[in-house]
Amino acid sequence: MSDSFPTDRGPQEFLDAYEGRVRPLQQEHAELYWRFSLSGDRSMLQRLGRLENDLSALHADGGAYSALQRWLADGGQDALVHRQLELLSPGFRRAQVDRALRERIIALNLEVEEVFSTSRPTIEGRRWTSNELDRGLLSETDDGRRRQIWEATRGVGRLVRDRIVELAQLRNRQATALGFADYYHLELADQEMEPDTLFAILDDLRARTDAPWAAQKASLDAELSGLRGKPAHALEPWDYPDRFLQSVPRNDPTRATDSFFTLLAIKKNTLEFYRSIGLPADELWRAGDLLPRDGKSPHAFCIGVDNPRDVRVLCNLDATARWMETSLHEFGHAVYNRGISPDLPWLLREPAHTFITEAVAMFFGRMVKSAPWLRDVAGVPDAMAATAAAEQREAQLVFARWTLLVTAFERQLYSDPTQDLEAAWWGLAEDIQGLRRPAGWDGPDWASKVHIACYPAYYQNYMLGELLASQFRGCLAPGSSTQEPSIANRPEVGAFFDALFTMGQRLPWAGTVVAHTGASLSASHWVDQFGGAEY
Repeated sequence: MSDSFPTDRGPQEFLDAYEGRVRPLQQEHAELYWRFSLSGDRSMLQRLGRLENDLSALHADGGAYSALQRWLADGGQDALVHRQLELLSPGFRRAQVDRALRERIIALNLEVEEVFSTSRPTIEGRRWTSNELDRGLLSETDDGRRRQIWEATRGVGRLVRDRIVELAQLRNRQATALGFADYYHLELADQEMEPDTLFAILDDLRARTDAPWAAQKASLDAELSGLRGKPAHALEPWDYPDRFLQSVPRNDPTRATDSFFTLLAIKKNTLEFYRSIGLPADELWRAGDLLPRDGKSPHAFCIGVDNPRDVRVLCNLDATARWMETSLHEFGHAVYNRGISPDLPWLLREPAHTFITEAVAMFFGRMVKSAPWLRDVAGVPDAMAATAAAEQREAQLVFARWTLLVTAFERQLYSDPTQDLEAAWWGLAEDIQGLRRPAGWDGPDWASKVHIACYPAYYQNYMLGELLASQFRGCLAPGSSTQEPSIANRPEVGAFFDALFTMGQRLPWAGTVVAHTGASLSASHWVDQFGGAEY
C-alpha cells in the first residue's frame, strides 16, 4: 500500500483519508506517552520513537504538501475545510527535509525527555524527589545546605546540556532547509505567530514592568536579607525560595496558606469549585494519575488522548498551595479539552491555541491567591486570604520577568547554539530578573528547564496566557481592575468559558481572542490589574 495520501479527488477526500490513517497513530502515541510518563519504561520510549518516525514519514509526502499549498492558495473551500488545511500545512512542511535528520531529532528529543522524566539527584547518599528539592529551598536555613540543594536542581542540566545543544543545531538545520532564519522562527510560524507581533507585546510588557519590578525586587531582597542574615547585595540565587525565581513561596506560617491544602483539601477544592461554575471535573479526576511515585514523571500536564472523549491529567500532588494552584491549572486545561464540541471535524478538536488554553488554566490557577476564593472555597481566614491576595501582584511580576528571561534566551539559543550559553543565560538573568551568577559557577542552569530542552519556543505562551487571563477577567468583571471578583458559585463563568471551549480550533488565535473578548490581545488588562509602571 502506498504511503501517499490521495490528492486527486479534492480536499475533503484528502482530509477523510488523513484522519483515517493519522488519528489511530496519534491516539496510540498519546496513550504510550501517558504510560511512559507514569513508569519511565524504556521499552515504551522506543515504541514512541517508532511511532513518531512513522508519523513523520507520513507527513513527508511531498505530493500531499504541494496539494495543500495549492488548495490554500486557490481558496473556495468551506470555511471548516479551509481551516483544517491551514492547520495541516505546518506539519507537512516540517517533514520536507532529509529523513535521517528528522529521525535523529526525534530520537535525541526522546533521549533528553527520558532523562528529565527519570533523573533524581542524590544528596548525602539519598535520592531526592522534585517536591523534596522545592521544600528544601523553601525551608532550609543553613546557607551551605541551601546551596547544595540549589545545585542539585541543576544536576539534570549537566546530564543533558550537550544533547540540547546538538538538538538546537539539528533543529536549525531543519529550519534553514525550509527557508527560515532558524528554528525559533519556524516554531513561531507553526504556531501562527508573527515574531514582530509577539515581541511588540513582550517588549511593551517589559517596558511597563521595569519600574514596578525594580521596586518589587528591592522589597523582596530586603525581606530575604533579613531572613538569610546577609546584605541584599550579597544574596545568591540559592537564597531565593524557588530554584529559578519563577515564584516566591514562603515558609512564614502567618502568611503561607499551605496548611489549608492537604491532599484531601486539594481534591475537594478542585472538584467543588469546578462543579460550582458548571464545569464539573469529577470524571477527569478519576481518569488522572495524581500522586508522586518513583519512576513517574515529576512534572504536571494534561493530555488529550482523544478530545473530548479521553482527557487525562498527570500531577505529583503535595500538600502545598503550589500544588493547589497546579491542580486548578491542569484541570483548567482538562475542562477545556473536554468541552470541545464533538461535532467539529477531528482536526479542529483542539484548543484554539496553546496560549489560549494556558490562559484558561492560568485564570483558574490564580484562584489560589484570590481572597474571595480562599475564603469561600478553601476556608482561609479573612486576614490570611487578604495577605495571599496581595501577594498575587508579586507573583505575577516575578513570573512575568521569568517568562521574559526564558523567551529572550531561547531566541538567543537558536540564533547561535555554539555561543557561551551559560554566559548568555546569566547576562539575561541579571538584566531581566536582577539575579547574579555565583562566582565560579559553571552549571548549565538553562539546560535544567525541561521546556527549553523538549518543548522549544513554547514559553512565550505562558506569558501571553497570563495577559489573556486578565483579559478574560475584564470580561467577567468589567470596571474592576483592582478589586478581586468572586468566581466560585457563578454558573455564568462556566458558560463564558464553555462558549470558548466549544469552538475548538475553528478560528486562528487572533480571531478567537477578538470573538470571545471583543478586543485584540494586549498587555493592558494585565497591567491594569497588577499595577504596571505606577506600582
